[in-house]
Amino acid sequence: MTLVLEEKRSEAMARKKVQAAEKTETRAAEAKNPAVRKPVKRTEMKTSVSVQYMGKDISDKEMVALIKKDWTAKKHKVSEIKTMELYVKVEENMVYYVINGEETGSVAI
Repeated sequence: MTLVLEEKRSEAMARKKVQAAEKTETRAAEAKNPAVRKPVKRTEMKTSVSVQYMGKDISDKEMVALIKKDWTAKKHKVSEIKTMELYVKVEENMVYYVINGEETGSVAI
């Protein structure tokens, strides 16, 4: 009986040594060849806004086009626009805007 126990112990010890050796080999391989991660390609979310009021319908693209037209009529360049904030007042049929946090104006819709 003691002979059987000793054999089981020696088998268990041999398995542990093999597992330890495999772990060491795996870690060494990972150190030599670290996993190369590809950058995640992120796509920008596309949005569309449409304002409908009293039978009228205007999209965000149409509002931006009107504002750009008004902006260039005031002797500015479209390339100067870094930020554009729109405020729609449907009861007045107007779009108020702030360009680059400073310049303000409005256009009729």
